[in-house]
Amino acid sequence: MVLGCLLVCSVVIVGLAGGFRNARRSAGGEGGWLPQKPSFLQVGEELDYAVSYSFFSIGTISFKILGEGIRNNRTIFKTRAVIESNPSLNWLKEVHIRFYGEIDDSIFSHYWISEDSSASGIDFHSLTFDYIDSNVVYEKGDIDTAGKRNVVMVDTVHIGGPRQDGLSLFFYAREHAREKKEVNVPTVIDNKEVNATINFQDKIEDMDIDAVDYPVETVFFDGRADFVGVLGMTGGFRGWFSNDVARIPVVARLNVWIGSIKVELKSWKREGWQPPRYVKPH
Repeated sequence: MVLGCLLVCSVVIVGLAGGFRNARRSAGGEGGWLPQKPSFLQVGEELDYAVSYSFFSIGTISFKILGEGIRNNRTIFKTRAVIESNPSLNWLKEVHIRFYGEIDDSIFSHYWISEDSSASGIDFHSLTFDYIDSNVVYEKGDIDTAGKRNVVMVDTVHIGGPRQDGLSLFFYAREHAREKKEVNVPTVIDNKEVNATINFQDKIEDMDIDAVDYPVETVFFDGRADFVGVLGMTGGFRGWFSNDVARIPVVARLNVWIGSIKVELKSWKREGWQPPRYVKPH
């Protein structure tokens, strides 16, 4: 959304069934939002991932929490993700996509934009969420060499409550990874509302990654998306997040147009964090 983001970014899902009854805010915005920063959010955090298909390294994905700010009188967290394909693979479609998003302390989206660079220029898609009027304004267009955005399409999507975008999905999944529940996920992709199902299982598993020389203790979940995302991501996905307060995605497996791919944590910058070591129960 990850995992939505191709990955856990644009691929991992969000939202709560039943009117988001577990969200830390009052319904409809009438009672205000409760200021409670999720423990996993750390400004300055950087996460870098290797993406592979079979034995091919096909690209990288990176995430960063840039800082805090204010939008619509709410405290928001500014986030970024970058997806880059491996330039040495001439059979692979080139991908150079930057995502920027703003989420509140309940991990709902307030703003999102993607910039997709190619030889012909830069295309953008943006979403601006208006929870007072219950709609999302979608814009798409291109960016010229001077950096000016030229809008070629505007559409408005009516929504029934707080929603996710492809980047905020990544953070919502982190917040709820250690819970045990199955949820339907309302989110907005371009000018459409779509859904996914995510099954948080609270299932502890060990996971080996190249970045450390010991098995990592992770919590497992899986799910299914009913939409097509970056690189043709759709259908089933699986994720393993660190079983600690940081809940950092360690490994994800998902389906894209070339087949099943693996996304693996390769480096990180987060104060005081190392992947937790898995200890086999006696």
